[in-house]
Amino acid sequence: MRAFLLLVAACGPIVLAACGHPTTPPSSGATPDAPSIDSPASPSPDAAAGATDYGVDGPVPYDVTTATLPGSFAVTLYMPTSAGKHPVVAISCGTQQTAAGYASYGKRLASHGIAAVIEDDPGILTNTSDVLPHAEYVIETWLPTMSDHLDLTRIGLAGHSRGGAVSLLTAEHEPGKIAAWFGLDPADNEFGQNPREYARTTLASIGIPTAFLGAGVTSNCAPVADSYEMLYGRAPSPSVKIVGAGAGHTQLEDPAGCSACSVCSPAGTADPQVVLGYATRYLAAFFGRELLGDASVGPAFEGAGGPADVTAGLVTIATK
Repeated sequence: MRAFLLLVAACGPIVLAACGHPTTPPSSGATPDAPSIDSPASPSPDAAAGATDYGVDGPVPYDVTTATLPGSFAVTLYMPTSAGKHPVVAISCGTQQTAAGYASYGKRLASHGIAAVIEDDPGILTNTSDVLPHAEYVIETWLPTMSDHLDLTRIGLAGHSRGGAVSLLTAEHEPGKIAAWFGLDPADNEFGQNPREYARTTLASIGIPTAFLGAGVTSNCAPVADSYEMLYGRAPSPSVKIVGAGAGHTQLEDPAGCSACSVCSPAGTADPQVVLGYATRYLAAFFGRELLGDASVGPAFEGAGGPADVTAGLVTIATK
């Protein structure tokens, strides 16, 4: 861990410049702030005729803007520009990661009509418990400023690595406000930080649908005792656990946007584009079901490629 701290110190703090406080989305199309990384296509082979295929980007246009919130907390907003109010998913980044690492998820959600807010992580020197207030500010204060464009009765949360714990704690702290949660190889005590509060403590009473996508290759960035396996075991029904065969912790990020990814070891052995492809598909399909009411997506991601991925040996899926 000491080597990691020295690496972070050498890299310096990560800063996103504000591009305004978008209380209204720009008129049309993606702004110049849109990341250049394309969402990896991973079509659902079992999507019913006429049903939405969450394995590819959808037809909805969207804008991308950035803002710096109180406390120098940077966020990136993917806002659909189609008519009506849109559900929204707030995504908490992993330790030392920025929104660039999760652009694929933002694009995929927005292109299917779900707004996405990606929250930069403030860095390894910030305890997980001190990241939590920023995530809660987004839900309690910032999103309501866009209530003309967002449906605040349909809010989802997601997070990667320690962002999984941050987002899960946010859901536990905001009862009645959050509709569903999705974790990308979540870690409830990354790098032995010993947060003042653990997501596992009150997880049994969370009262919303949850999904856990875990890396099949266990790494130092998500120790078994603090990982998706432990959290899924404590989560109430309904919940689903997907485990990526040979998938590594950092393969759930866009590689061009991942910061200091080599710190997490061992690395995954699976094809990184395949892993990111199905991760993006599952996250979008989960929120399509939970926020858009898409009944074509089943509990084990039937209709969204789940059975085909299991047959191909790419993942295992368990539900309760």
